[in-house]
Amino acid sequence: MRRLVFAVLPLLALLVGCKNKERYYTYCDATGCYECDAYGCHGASQPGGPVGGCKSSNDCAEGCYCNTATGECSEAGFCDKNADCSTGMTCNTARHSCEPGVGGGGGGSSCTGDKDCQAGFFCHPTTKQCLPSWACSTNADCGAGMICDSRHTCVPGPTGCATSADCAAGCYCANGKCAETGLCKTDAECKSYGANYTCQNNTCAPPVATTPCTSNAQCKTGESCTNGACKPATSTPPTGACTTDSDCGQGGLCVGGACQRSCSTATQCGTGQACTNGHCVNTPPTPPACVYNTDCGAGKTCINGTCHASCATTSDCANANDVCLGGICQPNTGRVPQCKLNTDCGNGQECVNATCKTHCFSNADCAQCSGTNLCSMGYCQ
Repeated sequence: MRRLVFAVLPLLALLVGCKNKERYYTYCDATGCYECDAYGCHGASQPGGPVGGCKSSNDCAEGCYCNTATGECSEAGFCDKNADCSTGMTCNTARHSCEPGVGGGGGGSSCTGDKDCQAGFFCHPTTKQCLPSWACSTNADCGAGMICDSRHTCVPGPTGCATSADCAAGCYCANGKCAETGLCKTDAECKSYGANYTCQNNTCAPPVATTPCTSNAQCKTGESCTNGACKPATSTPPTGACTTDSDCGQGGLCVGGACQRSCSTATQCGTGQACTNGHCVNTPPTPPACVYNTDCGAGKTCINGTCHASCATTSDCANANDVCLGGICQPNTGRVPQCKLNTDCGNGQECVNATCKTHCFSNADCAQCSGTNLCSMGYCQ
């Protein structure tokens, strides 16, 4: 049966096929679309030639287009200009093929909106060119971030939102913007987006925070406001937590195990810090520069209202006052040497294990010189 079909194809192509000077014929029937020349007919060189297999005209052989209503390749003829096509058809000069549409709108055509493009194409929001898409009947026929428009063509979904219901499938609402992740059926499919992502209404999305935090002040001790939610703060810098002010260098303060280094300007502080009363303090900008990671752009994290760059090592951080913690550039609040030499210390003190200490012979020496009353190993503790 198949052999019989191909035996009659050359004759049928001469009767109903589309032809252009110096080009081959095309022929479509119930078995698909074919290219025909003096040697006979064979399958279309592009994938998707058979009936029901096309998503855009680029899937069909030249001289044919994708009928978005049926998903089948249909012939309309070759062309070099619109005048070569019949009424209601325009010439896609890139493919030398007549396709449905008035006033252009084929692949590569300029546009300001999706309706400027032919069915089967959408208008790219940045390049303002018509790009091939695929046919649809409902939004469910389209992929993540796409919806089905009145032309039965999948086009990009909304960008602004109040809730996730305003976004296309595969996207969730993050601080008024639709953020695309992907479609899902189970929570396991969402783990690549983050450990806390789950499948919500067939979309991978983070937990919904009823009242997102904007600063560390809204979180418990030991937590930081990260991506709009209070989460455990990242680990202590490699130099360790401080216990006394002397662990934080000359003029530094030890607050909650973290050093607030001395400063005269903000340039001496880490990302997200301000120089307040002579010390580097984690201070969110007013208004916050971000609430969610999506406010910062790719590869950045929103912490305490400030965008922080990603890193693999501390050398990746542009701010010399930062350290790489948990893959994020953050202020270095670890212990710092108070001294290197005895000359770095004042009041007759000596530099011992990077800390200025007062020499003593008895507890009484410490009470008189440093206000403490413990002399141990020859130094006031």
